[in-house]
Amino acid sequence: MTPEQQALEFGREPPAGAWQDPEVGYGVLIRDDETSGLTDRQKAEGADAPAAVRDLLAAREGSVVLRWSPDADLDDGHLRRYYSDGTPSNDPAVGFSDFGVAEGRLPKYVAIIGGPEAIPWSVQYSLGTRHAVGRVPLEGEALERYVHALITDWDSAEAVVDRALMWTVDTGDVMTRLMRNVISRPLAEALDPPPLAGFQEIAGAAATRNALSQALGATRPGLVVTSSHGLVEPFDDRDALRAVLGLPVDQNRAPVTVGQLAADLPGGCIWFAQACCSAGGAGDSLYTTLLDPRWPAAHTVDAVARCGPMVAPAAVEVLGRENPVRAVVGHVEPTFSWTLEVESTGQYLGGRIVAALSRRLYGGMPLAYAFAEYWADVGQLNHRWITLQRELNDGTADGVLDEMRRLRLAAIDRQSLVLLGDPTVSLPALPGYGPDR
Repeated sequence: MTPEQQALEFGREPPAGAWQDPEVGYGVLIRDDETSGLTDRQKAEGADAPAAVRDLLAAREGSVVLRWSPDADLDDGHLRRYYSDGTPSNDPAVGFSDFGVAEGRLPKYVAIIGGPEAIPWSVQYSLGTRHAVGRVPLEGEALERYVHALITDWDSAEAVVDRALMWTVDTGDVMTRLMRNVISRPLAEALDPPPLAGFQEIAGAAATRNALSQALGATRPGLVVTSSHGLVEPFDDRDALRAVLGLPVDQNRAPVTVGQLAADLPGGCIWFAQACCSAGGAGDSLYTTLLDPRWPAAHTVDAVARCGPMVAPAAVEVLGRENPVRAVVGHVEPTFSWTLEVESTGQYLGGRIVAALSRRLYGGMPLAYAFAEYWADVGQLNHRWITLQRELNDGTADGVLDEMRRLRLAAIDRQSLVLLGDPTVSLPALPGYGPDR
C-alpha cells in the first residue's frame, strides 16, 4: 500500500458524558439584550451575566456563553454565539451543529439560566432532543446558593447517595395505577439492593404525606421518586393555582406542601416527580387543539395555561434554598397515559425512565445524559406521525386521525419532561453499574 492509500488515523471520540472535553462541551444559555451596548467580546465572556453565572464560568474553564432573544429574530432552533477574538457572531442551529466549544459549534451540555418567561420552554424542548439540557430557574441569592453547591460538588450535601426512596400513590384510577405499573414497579425492581445500600418503597394506602416526610427524615436518600397526581386546583383562581401548581397529591388526596418538601428533601438529592405540572406550566398550551373540549383534561389544560409560563413553586424552592437539591425532573403541563402505554398492544413504555434512574444514573452518567434516550424517542413519534399524514393525504388510511392525535400528544408529553438544575449533575457511580460508556 502506497503512503497515499494508507488509512487515516481517526481521532478518539470522547464519551458523551465527558462534558469537560472540548469536543463535547458545556455552556450556559442566557437571555440576550441587544440594547446593552456591550461588545462582542464582553458578551462572549458573559460580562452581563449574573455574578453567580460568572463564578460558574470561572470554575469551568472553557465553558461557552450562549444567548437567545426574540428581539434577535431567533426561533426555537437557533442560538447566538459571540466570540472574544473578533470573529463575527453567528447563530448555530440546534440539533444540527457539531458538538463542542469551537467556533460555530454548540456544546452538548447546556444550562439555561432563568425561567420560561426569559427563555421559553420551547427552546428547552428543542435542545432536549439531541443536547443534554437543564434549566436553573433562579435569580439573586437563590441562584448564588445553587451555583455554590454545584461548583463545590455539593460538599455540604445531606443526602446519602446510595440510598433511594420511592413514594407511589395508587388510588385505583387509571393514571395512578398506570404510573405504578409502568414506572414504579419496574423501577423498584431495578433499584432493589445491591448495589444500593438501602431502598424503601411506600406505595398505595401507605403513601401519605406524613409517611413521605418521616421516610425522608429517616433515610436522607440520594434519589427520591414520587409518583402521584399533581395539584391543578383551584381552576378559577389563577394566583392561588400558581402558588400550588404541580404539588404531589397523596393517597388521601391531600397535597404535600411546598414548605414540607423544602424542609424534608435532603440537600444534594435528585427528585424525580412523576405528576402533572410537577415542573410547571407553559402558558400557551400545545395540547389545546389536540383535546376534545368536553374532556376533563381539556379543562385542566386551560386552567394551567391561564397561569402563564412558570416553573412549579416547589421546584424553585428546593433548588434555591440553603443546601439545595441537585435537580428536579418533572413535567411541564399535565401528563397523559398515552406516553406510558401503546393502546393497541398494551405495551408499557416506561423502560427509558427506569433505565435513566437506575443503571444509567448509578453508572455515573450526568443526569441530563441519563435521560437522553427518553427524549430522543420524540423523533420516532414524529416520524410515525409524518407517515400517517402521508397515508391520510393519499386517502389510504381509515381512522388515522385519532392515531395521529395520540402520536402528537405523546411526543409533546415526552419532550415536556424536563430537568430543572444543571445538566451535568450526577451521583457517584456504584459498583456493579460501571463507568459511563
